[in-house]
Amino acid sequence: MSRWYSARAALIFIAALGLLGGATGCATSRGILNIHIPSPANPTSGVAYKIVDVKDSRSFELKPPQPFIPSLKNGEINDRAITSRAIARKRNGYGMALGDILLPEGDTVQDLTERAVARAFRETGLRVIAQGDPQWDEATPVEVDIQQLWAWMTPGFWSIGLDFDMRVRIKTDLGFFQDGDEAHGNIQLRTQAAGTRAWLNTINKGLEEFNRDLKSKLALALNEK
Repeated sequence: MSRWYSARAALIFIAALGLLGGATGCATSRGILNIHIPSPANPTSGVAYKIVDVKDSRSFELKPPQPFIPSLKNGEINDRAITSRAIARKRNGYGMALGDILLPEGDTVQDLTERAVARAFRETGLRVIAQGDPQWDEATPVEVDIQQLWAWMTPGFWSIGLDFDMRVRIKTDLGFFQDGDEAHGNIQLRTQAAGTRAWLNTINKGLEEFNRDLKSKLALALNEK
């Protein structure tokens, strides 16, 4: 019996090592993820909207008690050039924070969010125009405030949990958005190794949840007009 338990324990230990190795192969380094947001064509008619302000209100902490609180390797939480691109923090199999994940240089969380909001507006049938386009001065303003946009890892024995949470407050002249309604996208996926593909899959699916939530609230607001 003791041999059976010893063999079983050895197999479990080996499996755990394999899972941990897949999850932390580059866990101490800084990763870069290029997130693509679909850009649907603008409707040809209807009220024009313009995104006039996108504010990043996320709060970074040096050693947060929970992984969903944004943080950065080397404690770079006061470097705006880094925090503006930061979207995730990697961890080892024990939950210890290690490397982080950023958007590529030239892209920011504000840019990403603006693209996500514009996509939802257009897919709901609302025109979103850019500065310099005709009707810019007359277009209805949209203010965007990012409360949360973060991905993190939760270690597990047989699999790893990757979470993504996005909460954005939007203020414009539609329904509850007049007072600053919030759109939300949240998801957790299980994976055997937290590599680039797994992180990208989690964030993309979280962005799709955000897209669905915002479109649903926009459609409801339009029906109430």
